[in-house]
Amino acid sequence: MVPLLLGACAKDVVGTARGVIEADPDNIDFGQVFVGTEASKLVTLSNTGRSQVQVRASDFPSGYDMRPSELSLAPGGRAEVKIAFFPLREEPFDGQLKISLSNAKNELITLDLKGEGVKRVVEVVEVLDFGTIKLGDTKTLPLDLTNLVEKSVNLTLSITGGSDRTAFRVDDGAVELPGGATRAIDVSFTPANRGPHAASLLLRPCASCQDVRVQLVGSGGATMLRPSPSVVSFGTVTPNESKTNYFGIQNVGDFPATVTSVFLVPDPDRDPAHQDAPPTEFSVATLAVPFVVQSSETVQVPISFKAEAQAEPRKFAKIQVMGPDGLYFEVPVDGKSGGIEVEADPGTVDFGRQPKNFAAKKTFILQNIGESVAIELYPPSEPANYTVAAVDGTSAPWHLNSQNANTMAFEVTFKGSELQEYPAELDFPIYVNGAMSAEQPYVTVHLMANVVELPPCDLDISPSSLRFGAVTVGRGVQLPIEVTNQGTTECLVWNFAVESENRVFAAPGLPNGSKILAPGEKISVGIRYQPTRITGVIDRANLYFNHSDVETPRAVVPISGLATSFCLSADPNPVAFGPVPAVPQSLQVYKPFVVRNCGTDVVKISRVSMASGYSQRFTARSDEALPVTIASNGTKGFLASYKPLDLVRDVGKVEVWMQGVDEPFLVETQGQGTDEACGVLCDWPTAICPAAGQSVTVNTQIVLNGGAYSPGGHPTTCSWTVASAPVGSSVRPVGTGCTPTFTPDLVGNYVFELMVTDQLGNRGACQHSLTATPWGGIWVELFWDNAGDLDIHVLNEDRAPRQNQSSWWSNADCYYGNCQRGSLPSPLWDGDANATASLDRDDIVGTGPENIRINSPSLTHAYAVGVHNFSNARTPVTGTTNIYCGGNLVHNATSVFTATKQFEIVGSVQYNGSTCIYTPDGTRWSGFH
Repeated sequence: MVPLLLGACAKDVVGTARGVIEADPDNIDFGQVFVGTEASKLVTLSNTGRSQVQVRASDFPSGYDMRPSELSLAPGGRAEVKIAFFPLREEPFDGQLKISLSNAKNELITLDLKGEGVKRVVEVVEVLDFGTIKLGDTKTLPLDLTNLVEKSVNLTLSITGGSDRTAFRVDDGAVELPGGATRAIDVSFTPANRGPHAASLLLRPCASCQDVRVQLVGSGGATMLRPSPSVVSFGTVTPNESKTNYFGIQNVGDFPATVTSVFLVPDPDRDPAHQDAPPTEFSVATLAVPFVVQSSETVQVPISFKAEAQAEPRKFAKIQVMGPDGLYFEVPVDGKSGGIEVEADPGTVDFGRQPKNFAAKKTFILQNIGESVAIELYPPSEPANYTVAAVDGTSAPWHLNSQNANTMAFEVTFKGSELQEYPAELDFPIYVNGAMSAEQPYVTVHLMANVVELPPCDLDISPSSLRFGAVTVGRGVQLPIEVTNQGTTECLVWNFAVESENRVFAAPGLPNGSKILAPGEKISVGIRYQPTRITGVIDRANLYFNHSDVETPRAVVPISGLATSFCLSADPNPVAFGPVPAVPQSLQVYKPFVVRNCGTDVVKISRVSMASGYSQRFTARSDEALPVTIASNGTKGFLASYKPLDLVRDVGKVEVWMQGVDEPFLVETQGQGTDEACGVLCDWPTAICPAAGQSVTVNTQIVLNGGAYSPGGHPTTCSWTVASAPVGSSVRPVGTGCTPTFTPDLVGNYVFELMVTDQLGNRGACQHSLTATPWGGIWVELFWDNAGDLDIHVLNEDRAPRQNQSSWWSNADCYYGNCQRGSLPSPLWDGDANATASLDRDDIVGTGPENIRINSPSLTHAYAVGVHNFSNARTPVTGTTNIYCGGNLVHNATSVFTATKQFEIVGSVQYNGSTCIYTPDGTRWSGFH
């Protein structure tokens, strides 16, 4: 390992506390990698110093990335970063990855990177699809391999892809391909499980070459029939009458299935009185067998029940559906001849595990599914720890008749104080015509509860506070709060409630009673916010629930929202990125969204930000410079980006702030980091910027030489924008497409963004830097803050003194009247065109810039710089003047004009061959020219 140390090799001075970073390795050779693919290697960063260091990749050579791009290393800490190489052209990619360090002995370390993009040497299909194969069967397909080069290639073959790889087989471990030849190899698929299988066949042309990948896909299939419905119940049939029901034979398998017989058999488990033959009341239609049920087809089978002449107990049987290999399935059937039959639904009310001293409630219904007669139900004897009452609040006796559809709902409450099980029964006496029924004296409801104490919960509550932001009056918005058990043991939660000072918040479907969350399990609580009037203050509420045990404080989730008269909507909302590659290379992707003003009032958007408390892997910005105004029914464009760092689902919230509103309008963003092949979902376009930054002399035209690459081959468009520029610059790229021109108008640093968009609306971006340097000699530039006409002047003080008003607006002065569009003051200054000032830019209606240059200034006299407010009535207006000599900034000055026709002598410069001696002046004349 070669350490890249921050600073010299000497020991730290006692008392210092700086970090020292070492990289292992400090150089990487990726060798040859196919164009359009990726390769990655790990680098270990170690902090051997005595202070925490912030590490950030600050300069990426073309074709490389570092993941993560930012991290923090504590003293003694180590971290692995992935260096990814993704060549987009067929050429070498050599360069240095620069890593900036904060709080370290040196500000920078570098990694030497080397790699070459090469074309594929083997042509092969990307996907080999075996289709659906019956479990246990084998299908073999040929795979054609074509050598694209003239030289013979020896391919090493291997199959990868987790457990699915064992379902695929290739007999040859190596294949020799002569130059230009095509050869077929056999690949086999034997599914062991039903459902899709996937693996990858890797072809390696040489030991140092990148693998060529062929995706192997296939599905295991089975013959499978099931009944629908799974049980046929005739209920109670009037004596001497018949009733016919149907069940379906559904083919939910992958292949046609043959049915050889459908017939009735006894059900001795439910009907011991009929051990040898099914009850004669049942009959099934005679079907022409055998018959075939196609995949996804359903064949209906009629079955009948003929009631006896008098009331009889319920009868039971089964229908067996057979195939060539035996039984497909059985369908239980039941029916009753006349009489009453009161039953409980559910028959057993199971409270499950409950905390101590919590009043848990559950409901059940009692219904007469037999003959419709007037029935009275009397209250049962209540066992300890249980109480029961009618849901509608009526007192006993309770009636089951045609007026309530022979059904009544009851609520049973359980409360236990000891750690034990609580089995019990509720026996409701049944009366018919004033006397207890001899046919059915009681209906019984079985009860069960278990009071337990579980280990303390380790819960993740997301979000930890629910924020609706600004919501239009009269509109309802519902958002979830998810409670996840992130511990390793079961967790008990109960007693969910929403408490607020007003009724603008609601929780439809709030969990009732208690719930056991298994490790990794979550429960979602939907909260609805619907403000009815503007109060000028933020509405607040809290979601409460208990967990762990009765002594643990209740969990509290604050909820907030603000009623507003403005109406905004976003399309799409949420902005869903879907799966995005996180490894081996983290890809930053972009999606646009629009915000519509659905109200009548004009809305002014003041800023856009990402909400805290959510994933920060997202960013958002406005397409236009903020603030922006959205008219009624108008829209404005925004752009969200996502760069995953881990294989997790990320959720973010974009805050769109409205002027005069204390809460933002919220737009949700969603994305999933992935390391798997996801086909067209991951075919994000890639923007290709120039490999290195550029440096040109100001006012010199360059070409922004960009490009775009779409892995899916989708058509793409390019758009260059200026991300940052020197203050006062107003120039933009000229032309459309990937290669517009640009002419910097001020000295300083420019950053451009190339945004590429495919036909699916997916976007990719990259940035490119440009440094504009001043001309040699003297360079003077002027810009101002309010649009209008200001002018820059440079005076040759050898020809006229700067303090005389008549010196200005003469041929001793370079200004708009004598010094632009190829004209120069006459006679030439110092007898030389290169020693004569030239006005390159003049702006009348904007905010500049303007500039004057002297290529070869005199060494024997000075030059004065003046600024004139010719006609800019948008006062006060502030002009900024920058003066460069020999390529260096020697003075920066601002001049504030309160009226037109004001003139200020900024100062005087004396050139000495490499820089200038600057003398300030400040003389000001009003009503001048």
